[in-house]
Amino acid sequence: MPQHAAVSRQSGGQARIAVLLVLLVLIPLGYSVADRVIVGTRPSLQAFLEVPDTKETRCVRDTAYMRYRHWELLRGVREEVVRYGIRGDITIDKCRTCHKSRERFCNKCHDATSLTPDCFQCHYYP
Repeated sequence: MPQHAAVSRQSGGQARIAVLLVLLVLIPLGYSVADRVIVGTRPSLQAFLEVPDTKETRCVRDTAYMRYRHWELLRGVREEVVRYGIRGDITIDKCRTCHKSRERFCNKCHDATSLTPDCFQCHYYP
């Protein structure tokens, strides 16, 4: 009889581990499904893409590139300035000539996509 009790405790522990592993898989899955359902109530990213307060006739790159890949351009510029001391014509100040408000042009899209840019740790952009 004591052998059965030890086996029962051992299988009970294995069952708990199995339940815990299943929960560890299902909780993130459930969160993803719930997030998909809630996304329908959030404003779309298109609502945030506004026309800039323009003084210039055109941006440094075409609009589609700047909307979806501007981070690559800014990362390349940062690399040139920080590592090699090469200052080109693309700067945060040049962005500010058309895009006056960081809240309106940077934060809205970055907040909608849950991204945190590191530009503003060094650069002042009200």
